[in-house]
Amino acid sequence: MKPSHRSPFLAVAALCFAGSLALAQDKKLTTVNLGYSAISGSFAPLWVGFEQGLFAKHGIDLKMAYIQGNRVMLSALTAGEILFYQGAAEGLIRLVSGGGDGIFVATQYNFVGHYVLMTDPSITRLEDLRGKRIALDPTSPTYGYMLKALEQVGMKKEDVVFVQFGTAGQPERAIAVLRKQASATILTAPNTYAAEKQGLRKFSILRELGIRQLITVTATTNKYLRERRETVAALLRAYVEALSVVKAQRDVTMKVIAKYTRQRDPDVLAKFYDDLVPDLPRIPYIDDTSARATLDAMQAQGPALPKVDVKALYDNSLLKMIEAEMDRDKRR
Repeated sequence: MKPSHRSPFLAVAALCFAGSLALAQDKKLTTVNLGYSAISGSFAPLWVGFEQGLFAKHGIDLKMAYIQGNRVMLSALTAGEILFYQGAAEGLIRLVSGGGDGIFVATQYNFVGHYVLMTDPSITRLEDLRGKRIALDPTSPTYGYMLKALEQVGMKKEDVVFVQFGTAGQPERAIAVLRKQASATILTAPNTYAAEKQGLRKFSILRELGIRQLITVTATTNKYLRERRETVAALLRAYVEALSVVKAQRDVTMKVIAKYTRQRDPDVLAKFYDDLVPDLPRIPYIDDTSARATLDAMQAQGPALPKVDVKALYDNSLLKMIEAEMDRDKRR
């Protein structure tokens, strides 16, 4: 990948790439650059697949980079500096609605399950947040989740103050609440467990609401999918296999999560693993209802998007092919 002084991606993540170089020397692999959007255990299948050599097994020399910010991520995808990303769905939907090129090829979750509202211990009920500062980026999906939670107690966005801290990453948001610079934020595990151990209060309302949304999507461009369909299929085969490894190998997965999140507390890691596994799909299909709900939530939050054909946002065909291959192998 050639350096570019104009590249927002390289400015943030050029030094973050990690590749399976030793494996690449053993056989001809296809280099694939992928960005992921958060230091969260939700990315465990991606990390486990990389650490266990599953992408190399399927012919992919995967180079990963942690990239903060939807705009930077989408700029990198549009510029071809990354070929795939894992993260929030909303950024790509905005890109497509504006005439850009992007498509979902997998999603790890079709509902909001691992997002948790964490508050200062003085907050004992949601109504106590009235007039308080919420550490959330108003352009992020978590903003919409927060609005839905507030609606349950008759509150609106005008009843609180949304404030972005730093780069809006989970560590910055958690620190803001711990330092009483804000009264609440939304986190995912294992950050939630660590925050709870440090004294923050946990509300499980987001899971209870059963919000249908696309969470931790895998996306590429239509152009790349059309021109390099076999490469996309190979990456998805590795990802599906990684999902299986995460579900079957607890100790391996916990070690990988510890490495990437720098979370060393075994109790926190064990609790996250036990919460993560039941929700992981065998095949990470995009559910049409969740795709539509994600788009509807964006339209409701505003500003209004140009009309988007939901069916054009995703492609499950490769996952269907992979599932058929797996079923054939089982029958042999």
